Amino acid sequence: MNKQESFRFRFLRSRWLLFFALSCIAVLTTSAQGTPASIHGQISDEFGTLPGAQVFIKGSTMGAATSLSGDYVIDNLPAGNYTLVVSYLGFTTIEDDVTVQAGDKLLRNYTMTQSSTELGEVVVSGVREGQYKALNQQRNADNIKQVVSLDLMGRFPDLNVAEALQRLPGVTIGRERGEGADVQLRGTPASFTNININGEQIMGTQEEGNRNAQLDVIPIDVLSSMEVIKTLTPDLDGDAIAGVVNMRTPTASSLKAKGSANLGVGYNDLREKPNAIGNFSYGQRFLADEKVPMGRLGIIASGSYFRTKNGRDRIEAKSWKTKDVGGDLGEIIYPTDFRYRYLESVRTRTGLSATVDYKFSPSTFVIANAMFNNRDDDDTRYRRRFRMDGPEIQEDGSYYDDRARAYNQVLTRTQDVKNANYSLQGETKIGTSTLDAAVFYTDSQRDYNSDAVSFNSGRFPMTNRDINTSYLQTEGDYNDSSIYSLNNFESNDVVTHGNNTVFRVNLSIPYRLGSGTGKIKTGLKSKSLFNERYRPSSSIYSEFSGDTSVLLTDFVGSNELDANFMDNHLNFGPNVSTSAIDYYYANPNSFTTNEDASRISADTFFYEANENVFAGYVMTQLQLDKLMILLGARIERTDVDYTANIVEQNGESWVSTTPITIENDYTKILPNLQFKYNLNKSSLIRAALSFGYSRPNFSDLVPSRSIGIDSEQITMGNPDLEPAFSTNLDLMYEKYFDDLGIISGGLFYKNIDKFQYTSQTSVIGDEFDGASNYEDWLLYQTLNGETAKVYGMELNFQKNLTFLPGALKGLSFYGNYTYTYSSADTQDRKDLNLPGQAPHSANGTLSFAYKKFSIKGSANYNGTYVLSLGANEDEDITRDNRLQFDANAAYQLSKHWTIYTEALNLTNAAQFDYYGDKSRVYQKEFYSWWARMGVKYRF
Repeated sequence: MNKQESFRFRFLRSRWLLFFALSCIAVLTTSAQGTPASIHGQISDEFGTLPGAQVFIKGSTMGAATSLSGDYVIDNLPAGNYTLVVSYLGFTTIEDDVTVQAGDKLLRNYTMTQSSTELGEVVVSGVREGQYKALNQQRNADNIKQVVSLDLMGRFPDLNVAEALQRLPGVTIGRERGEGADVQLRGTPASFTNININGEQIMGTQEEGNRNAQLDVIPIDVLSSMEVIKTLTPDLDGDAIAGVVNMRTPTASSLKAKGSANLGVGYNDLREKPNAIGNFSYGQRFLADEKVPMGRLGIIASGSYFRTKNGRDRIEAKSWKTKDVGGDLGEIIYPTDFRYRYLESVRTRTGLSATVDYKFSPSTFVIANAMFNNRDDDDTRYRRRFRMDGPEIQEDGSYYDDRARAYNQVLTRTQDVKNANYSLQGETKIGTSTLDAAVFYTDSQRDYNSDAVSFNSGRFPMTNRDINTSYLQTEGDYNDSSIYSLNNFESNDVVTHGNNTVFRVNLSIPYRLGSGTGKIKTGLKSKSLFNERYRPSSSIYSEFSGDTSVLLTDFVGSNELDANFMDNHLNFGPNVSTSAIDYYYANPNSFTTNEDASRISADTFFYEANENVFAGYVMTQLQLDKLMILLGARIERTDVDYTANIVEQNGESWVSTTPITIENDYTKILPNLQFKYNLNKSSLIRAALSFGYSRPNFSDLVPSRSIGIDSEQITMGNPDLEPAFSTNLDLMYEKYFDDLGIISGGLFYKNIDKFQYTSQTSVIGDEFDGASNYEDWLLYQTLNGETAKVYGMELNFQKNLTFLPGALKGLSFYGNYTYTYSSADTQDRKDLNLPGQAPHSANGTLSFAYKKFSIKGSANYNGTYVLSLGANEDEDITRDNRLQFDANAAYQLSKHWTIYTEALNLTNAAQFDYYGDKSRVYQKEFYSWWARMGVKYRF
């Protein structure tokens, strides 16, 4: 970290740690005075340990669910005779009579077998093991969450975490280059969702300063499972209004070596280029003995590699203005600026994960994990830009400007995003109490480097016949390369860096209340988050000062870059060759650095943010027959300081830069009450009342101001932003099937106070000193709204249709649907849709398996939602609904070998954003389809 913790924070932490230590001593002293018995052991099957198995005393509430390593402990048992019951979804239940004496620590390990559900020859082996574990963990959880295993993720043609998450109920995603990137839960903005690895938050490194990490950097192949936690418990971070996406790294589970390898090649249609994939995993446990039959030492490693040559076609019109043209038309909204963007990209994504764990005893262990992910993009982007400052309406209805301008640019860039995570955690039992502690560190960095050369035209006549189309097009001489003169060179280098250091300790104390059993859990956590963004000195803006006869004619790459641009709707026209960039480096004296522009760009971009969070909680979980009650509260104190620059400028001239630091602190108290009622062995109902908050994004908080002369846009930070605070109500019904199925339905409600939203308005002139110089320019700023209410319903169904006759037993259906409704109030507008809230989202998958063959078709639907709010409905930026179809098939050659093929986005679904109305394009992108085929080896 770049700054030391404040004295106040350190004093507060020391005081609470002393209190916690004294409490531990008191509890452990009390625990040692009694001599109750305990039963402990490990549950496994032929493949390895089984997390989420239920082990309980028949006819009582005493019991436990096995941990991720398959271990269980039942404490506080009086001496006597008991029947131990071990159950696991999809497996045959075990009953065992045991006798314990006072003070006994009885060891009982069990190996379970799958139940004899008749699936015949329709099962493709090796695809069910992980999902059995996931559904059992989900069923035994105290709160509402979905758990998805690597096996299930691997059955879809998804490569990164966001792509896999889109298949779950209540999840929508934003895309970047056709891949999922941002995740939104239950109709709330992406910043309301915490992104965790092994239970702790990883830092975002997006240029915009968003807290949430982009998930296209993490391949699914280095994970064991993912959890989408929708109701927080007091032992989880409270700054997640929507919920938490928690990615878990694997631990070894079997004495036999287990692993896999995958090699594949593919094709991207848009740029007609290949792609390739490869991944591996290996895990094994060692040093087995009677107490730890599945081995004391576990080692597992996995790696992933993916390389693709892809791209995108984009049109954007991000500057719309209102003009009164008189006559019957009156006021019209027209685009002053629109652009074509053609991107060619080479994307490489790698991931590595390694975990070592050691069990000193069945109740004492340590786990160490290291994970590294990297996404590298090597891009060439061609851009055409057209600007009409004040068009006139012609008799034929066209828009004409005799002083229009056009621009043609080439840009080469590299973008390298790294994420490294390290964790060390351990757990032990002292008496009947369980003590666990962990240290976690994550570091993320994005290095962006680009060089761009622009050719600009002089003024010339331009006609636009239709502005109410997604495919804006002009008429004029804009394709004549001789009208473009070399104008400028820009080197735009950006570094975004963040880290998070976490220390946590928890104590769990079992107790009995009448016929009920429970535990009290308490803990402390300190979290130090650091985030910075800056442009290094290599970022410069240079204007061409050489021979004015240097024209685009000398640097044309092609007279027609792409005649099928934007899904065959447009011609791109001539493009600038990358040789123009080489010309700059060969003739640097022909360019004059604009020192003012370079400094303004660097100084307005800079910020540094430090946040120190200290949290404590206490909770109890009580099981009364079929009813589980969870009650508790969490308190979190946040000390923050943000540093940025206030830059004064006169037009394009730099005047002054003034560093400014804002300090703030606040405390949030978060009560929590949850219930789980088991209707029968396979069905349950959950209910929850919880509270949460979400901090604003770093860049939205810092006291900065950026003025874009070329785009006539101003972006301002807002140090007065407050965290959003939410009251949450949830109700969920779940029914589980032995043959890997579930049906669930739930209702949720969120009352969000002071939610954050991006405001896009026109400058009036009193927003800041000197604002009158920028009247009617676009002003972007994040503000606090008043109140937003979100209502929703989730339906989820997953079933193997084994009741059907013959080969039809191999049919399976997976589907979910989420409906959300919101009503949000800001200072100026009422009853709006909350930004990020899509009324409808759904998934549907139909698969068929027969003997060694399987095939699957999948559809994913994201509904329409608002991205940012304008001054009125006509100025809102909205993302249109999107429906994507994918398909994949596999054939099992033998016990170990499988061949497969996969195809995504078969219908070339676009991502479309519009300004106020669908007739006004804001941004539209096409990616076309891509496919691959390969071979997998599993042992």
